[in-house]
Amino acid sequence: MLKRNITSVSLVTLLLCLGTLNANAQKRWFRTSALEFGLIGGFSHYAGELTPTYFDPRGLKPSAGIITRYTPNSLVTFRLSAQYGKIEGDEKWMTEPYKVARNLSFQSDIWDFTGAAEFNFNYIDFRQKTGVIPYAFIGASVFKFNPKAVFNYNPNSQLAKYLGPSYDNLASRDGELVELQPLGTEGQETTEFNDRKRYSLTQIAIPIGGGFKFKVSHNWMIGVEYGTRITFTDYLDDVSGTFVDPSRLQAQYGPMSAAMSIRSETYDQNKIEGSGRGNPKTNDMYGIFGVTIMYRIYGNKPACPTF
Repeated sequence: MLKRNITSVSLVTLLLCLGTLNANAQKRWFRTSALEFGLIGGFSHYAGELTPTYFDPRGLKPSAGIITRYTPNSLVTFRLSAQYGKIEGDEKWMTEPYKVARNLSFQSDIWDFTGAAEFNFNYIDFRQKTGVIPYAFIGASVFKFNPKAVFNYNPNSQLAKYLGPSYDNLASRDGELVELQPLGTEGQETTEFNDRKRYSLTQIAIPIGGGFKFKVSHNWMIGVEYGTRITFTDYLDDVSGTFVDPSRLQAQYGPMSAAMSIRSETYDQNKIEGSGRGNPKTNDMYGIFGVTIMYRIYGNKPACPTF
């Protein structure tokens, strides 16, 4: 008898569980987490003294990273991302009348860590499989960069003649990719220009941009976006202020400092100090174009009732 009662209770429990699943599965199956995780990949670029326009396709470099989003309601999404890319600029890209004879160029790795709020202009019920959400975002970024340039040894340049034997010692470093910030190429922290402080390689920026998110299934969403980073430095390219007499740079930092500060084959030795090397009135910027692939985690599946 006891065995028959246990069997009956088990069957009733099973039927109740199946009934609950059938009644509530549709409702509870679509209960999703507010979190999304994914990847972002695309291109990064720089805008400053060494590009002819804000956006020059020759400066596009690969960029990739990870991203997470949290959407507590339909109107606002909070996001965190970490991305790695490269930026580059070259005065040779300039055209007249903007082209000058500085012969400057640079390249840099860039690490971007961004927290931002996305403002969604459309609402999608997450029970829907497809849909499009246009959005704009603004936030704060911390980025790390390190401008470098290739040293081209030229024993026939006027600078070589001015520096003499010390320049000849650089012959073995021809073609080397040189870090520019330690060289103080604009006289930073030299005896004569001690008021010019060395710029930090870690800076903050304001990211502003927008894009579109495309829901392609219950779990997956892809997107495309572009964001510019408004920085507070004019030294992404190591170019901002004025030239310094190469003899001062050589005395403080060695001949490589002078060689990377003045890369033009011809210059007027008597007029070089104080002449414009960059434009300190405007800061540099960089931008990131990205394609995102996001996965949204679903909530708990329906559970059987407990007795």
